[in-house]
Amino acid sequence: MPEICCIKVGVVGCGAIAQIMHLPHLKDLNELFELKAICDFSIHLLNSIGQKYGIDANYRYTDYTSFLESDIDAVFVLTEGSHAPLVSQALKAGKHVFCEKPLCFTVKEAEEIEGLLEQTDKIVMVGYMKRYDPGFKYALDLAKQIENPRYTQVTVLHPDEQQYFDMHGVLRFDDVSEDVKETKIREQNRIVTSAVGNIEENLKYVYHDAMLSSMVHNINVIRTIFGEPIKVLSTQIWPIHSCYPTITTVLDYGERHHIILTWSYLSGVRNYVEELSVYSDSERIKVKFSSPFLKNVPTIVSQEYMQNGNLVTSEVEVSYDNAFKEELRVFYQCITTNKNVATDVIDAKADIKILQSILAANQPKGLGGEAFARLITSKKSE
Repeated sequence: MPEICCIKVGVVGCGAIAQIMHLPHLKDLNELFELKAICDFSIHLLNSIGQKYGIDANYRYTDYTSFLESDIDAVFVLTEGSHAPLVSQALKAGKHVFCEKPLCFTVKEAEEIEGLLEQTDKIVMVGYMKRYDPGFKYALDLAKQIENPRYTQVTVLHPDEQQYFDMHGVLRFDDVSEDVKETKIREQNRIVTSAVGNIEENLKYVYHDAMLSSMVHNINVIRTIFGEPIKVLSTQIWPIHSCYPTITTVLDYGERHHIILTWSYLSGVRNYVEELSVYSDSERIKVKFSSPFLKNVPTIVSQEYMQNGNLVTSEVEVSYDNAFKEELRVFYQCITTNKNVATDVIDAKADIKILQSILAANQPKGLGGEAFARLITSKKSE
């Protein structure tokens, strides 16, 4: 493939994560990317973002089909909900795709995207930014060297995001028609129901919001270090009828190693906590991830072990480089040098399967769809 100097990109979905991270980083990396076009249902948001980033008025779209007909090389899919329809359309239009997580809500959607990829030379990269975090990459090498890990704990304390949005001055406008909003809600409910059945509405929300929009990062990190779990041993979700609960699940990695993941929505304290600790008889490692809403805050890696009868402790700040910006550099390399995409559709599909199994292990009333099928398969294998 000939050297490409600058990739012309279009962004669909100009909401919070686009405004806080992706749009500024695309502009910063102007030697790699040209921010050419934007697409959003909100006309006021389009014009505000377009003016801020100097995007020609002719390249501000409310219609996705027209957006794809423009002379862009790659699409950044940063909208809410399942991204499968937008990703599929972009591939059919001959565009490379960077897609924020979650890629989609169902395994079926992921497999349909896989089928499209077999018919094109374009790529799809899923935005698991933690995989490109210099601190995590450092910790990954340490964790893989631990012999016989006994217990791994992953903890997420998720505050109200609006506190961070206010800090960044995120723009929002109430100018999207009710018809558009209602159509999006109906389609989302249809896809979620095909994934998990007719469970209570709050648990549907937990599946697509807490699990697929946040916990998916933790599952992806766990899989990167340890591979696939044997099974999900248990899942507890409380308070029972809450859309913003605490979720604790136990993953089986063999008789000597279990992983406990706890994700808790605790709205009041503006301190996003995300930690992964790996414990063995001879060594302990803790990874304290930076907030996904703050730039250039390092992920901290600490280590404990014995040496000549002495307890040795260390704490390392590997880099102040931002994981969101690092993944964009990798996206450029994947397009221009045929570098393999690490966080690809296959990777994302595996995460969706595990999250469905996590929900299924709670055995909620009305469970159906793909998650129920996964529960039945798990029980047959016991």
